[in-house]
Amino acid sequence: MHLVDVSNSYSRKIKRELEMSTAHFIKIYTLGNTRVVYKRKAQTDEIVISNRLRPVSDEEIDFVLKNLVKAKRKNVKLTRTDTLVDIILPAKH
Repeated sequence: MHLVDVSNSYSRKIKRELEMSTAHFIKIYTLGNTRVVYKRKAQTDEIVISNRLRPVSDEEIDFVLKNLVKAKRKNVKLTRTDTLVDIILPAKH
């Protein structure tokens, strides 16, 4: 697996989101057909992992946590639906 930074392709959407939300940092990555959005806010960091074609696998979740924020699943709040995973973790300052 390999995380590819595609933030430049979404620069207008990122700029609009930064203006309208409390986030001060946003990066977008792809992991094959899976999209990973990483938002940094004042008190928390948020990672949203989505795939329109299939459920997000546990292996993908662990890979993103390890390579993006050096965290383990037991240290984060994870909410999961069929094709979306929302991860909240305390911000590192």
